Amino acid sequence: DILKGVDMLIDKGIVDPDRMAVSGWSNGGFLVNCIVTETDRFRAASSGAGVLDMAIQWGIEDTPGHVVNFMRGLPWQKPDAYLAASPLWKLDRAKTPTLIHVGGSDPRVPPAHSRALFRGLDFYLGIPSELVIYPGQGHGLNKYTHRLAKMEWDIAWFDHYVLGKPFEEPEKP
Repeated sequence: DILKGVDMLIDKGIVDPDRMAVSGWSNGGFLVNCIVTETDRFRAASSGAGVLDMAIQWGIEDTPGHVVNFMRGLPWQKPDAYLAASPLWKLDRAKTPTLIHVGGSDPRVPPAHSRALFRGLDFYLGIPSELVIYPGQGHGLNKYTHRLAKMEWDIAWFDHYVLGKPFEEPEKP
């Protein structure tokens, strides 16, 4: 459990509980989406190419067997499991300012997840969030300029929401 690991780091004095951020890409992005719907302990989050809804993911990803194996069944066979594993259905609990990254041509975790996450957080819940779409990129950021832009966005976001520095919005790709 990620939060138990965080607690251990806090208990050992390695992490300042008042200055934590969380970041992940792909399955890590999914875990970030889960974390921001479960706790407000992190001052900021960066979610990259993360699944928001498992049933939708089953229907639109390029490797549909992956979700079936992960969920141990099809959506209509395990509806409660799909619901429980999908951050979408707990999004109203989110409070963490969240930066969202996605490749504009991602076949693995299509941009619809990131757009829906942004819409929910920003438009409906009023939680500070930004959506950065990397044109022509798939599930990973293959262009150096896009990897650099992602890091610049993460640093600016964390500097602002974790360290309290003025937000200097980087250029979008």
